[in-house]
Amino acid sequence: MKISFVFFAIISTFASLQVVAQDNNYDALAKMFSTTMPTGTARFQAIGGNHSALGADVSSASGNPAGLGFYTRSEFSFTPTFQSTNNSSLYGRENSPTVSSGVNNFNIGNIGVVFGGGEPSYREGWRGSFGITYSRQNSFFNNVKFSGIGSGYGGSITDSFAESVNSQINAGDITPGSLDATINNGPNNFTGSAGLYYYGYVINPTGVKNPAYEGVEGNSKANQTFDFQSTGRSSQWSISYGGTANEKLYFGGTIGIPSYRYESVWKFNETYNKPVEIDGLTETRFVTSSGSGLNLTLGTIYKPNDMIRFGFSVATPTWYDIQETSSKSLDVAIDPTKGVDIGNGSNANMLIAKGYQVIKRNNSSYITRIPKLSTITYEDSYKLTTPWKLSGGAAIFFKKKGFISADVEYIAYSGIKLSNPSEDLGNDDSFLNAVKNVNVFYKNTLNMKIGGEYRMGNVSLRGGVNYQQNPYSTIFDKSNTIDRSQMIYSTGVGYRTSQFYVDVTGMYGTTQQSYTPYRLTDNKAYASTKIDNSYTRGLVTFGVFF
Repeated sequence: MKISFVFFAIISTFASLQVVAQDNNYDALAKMFSTTMPTGTARFQAIGGNHSALGADVSSASGNPAGLGFYTRSEFSFTPTFQSTNNSSLYGRENSPTVSSGVNNFNIGNIGVVFGGGEPSYREGWRGSFGITYSRQNSFFNNVKFSGIGSGYGGSITDSFAESVNSQINAGDITPGSLDATINNGPNNFTGSAGLYYYGYVINPTGVKNPAYEGVEGNSKANQTFDFQSTGRSSQWSISYGGTANEKLYFGGTIGIPSYRYESVWKFNETYNKPVEIDGLTETRFVTSSGSGLNLTLGTIYKPNDMIRFGFSVATPTWYDIQETSSKSLDVAIDPTKGVDIGNGSNANMLIAKGYQVIKRNNSSYITRIPKLSTITYEDSYKLTTPWKLSGGAAIFFKKKGFISADVEYIAYSGIKLSNPSEDLGNDDSFLNAVKNVNVFYKNTLNMKIGGEYRMGNVSLRGGVNYQQNPYSTIFDKSNTIDRSQMIYSTGVGYRTSQFYVDVTGMYGTTQQSYTPYRLTDNKAYASTKIDNSYTRGLVTFGVFF
């Protein structure tokens, strides 16, 4: 059986904005890689990311490609971006402090070239433009921290270790006797978490059949700290074409070639005020995931007159081929003056050969140091189908003074699909459960965007608001007070001449999330963390006409 650290509750955290902490949680990662934040040039991001009914911008290639039909000359643009992500986390333990954390990231938000279709002429018939662009769809850089003190049952993560092993025993996946052989390949090659916990001496046998094990420090007061870090991005190359035959009805299409790369390190640490056997532990989980795929976008814009435009686009799912690796390690701290009593020490020589330190005292053997333990690295591959996306909008133009535009975006999250697992995943419970549950835990959403631009000669002032609806149909944390919808506010200014332009945009996004680092059978014995997440983004687009 696969490493048993795939808790579906993790998806309630970090799966939106730039906050991500899924481990190898297939359904959660599927959501993350299906989400697209405001993208494109500084101009279109300044107006809330809505551009269904707008055109003549490089962003049209990854939005509504019909907008390329408005080009009358060629253009090249480049958009560097800086983003600062911040989190304020409060662990649901008594007297826990509020912990702040964050990360900064510089990246290329958009770059592209459009070869324009020439000046409008009703006598020449069809006129079109061709574009090639790169856009960053999402950034996975993040850092989340929190801390607190737990006491009594549920006060230690070792309780969850014991419940995990007991559930595998009850399911018939392992037997208590089989755990003795799990160290045969050495302390860094466990094939599952059960052996890791067993030879980390963080679970103890109870002497009864059910439950067979209990947490070694389950009744201790535990000082707990959590640190999560992730890096990565999702992006897309777009090959697009848009045109018109009558300057009223515009059509366009895009072939999208998306890809992503994601890496995360999850670290949970405990120390004990009055330890019984061990002084503390640190569990670390590593995940890397990467994929590439293909999608198609079709769009149209109707301009009945110079004042009003209507736009509509539909984006097919992205069909991803995904490769993932995952592993786990465990560091256990022991007071060398006390040690862990292993009785007559019949396996002492074997442990010493594996890197443990063992001493004899009063006819008993005591472990005084445990080497760093880790699982083998698992490699998985499977297919992900992201949701369909439909966008529709309208824009009102006030001659050369500017415009107001608004979009409604429909994302069919309930249509996410995981399929065609590798042979190793074919009988993996976590993957099979994800396949079944991915349609249950998500709902389809309607996102709303509105923005506008006011022109004063060569200078333009812009502003917008983007509302992203909560995509979850289930409450995963211990409170229903978390508002997982997102608000993104943007403003910007631009300067444009007949040869070049420069646009500057600032954005601020907010949302709330919740995270439960471990769960137990007793709902009252563990705690969730409330996370207030925000990010600030600054971007500049430089463009030239040719």
